Amino acid sequence: MTKQIEINVPEWFELDGLNTLDTIISPNSDNVAILVAGENLDYTKSCCPTVRLYLMQLVEGKYEVTKELEAFPFRSTDEAIGFSLKLPNLNAIDLVMLLNREQPIFMD
Repeated sequence: MTKQIEINVPEWFELDGLNTLDTIISPNSDNVAILVAGENLDYTKSCCPTVRLYLMQLVEGKYEVTKELEAFPFRSTDEAIGFSLKLPNLNAIDLVMLLNREQPIFMD
């Protein structure tokens, strides 16, 4: 059974053309989660397809977006979606490589 969560999506989220791809709740605390969002997945902007990660914190039973953590640009929508699907199971080495703009092992 999937647990339903409620997210208070900020008004600017849709205005910036962001789409929710996934929500990852911390396995250590229900109070913290990551919102995985896609930008320009439909190629309507001049930028590359991008996956953006936002920190969320549980406030009065709803997750609130508190800040952007990181943005990862990709050459194609398929690469961006593939990354978002692999993200919940990413190991620490691959994450550190991504944060330092190196080619992670999982992308091979």
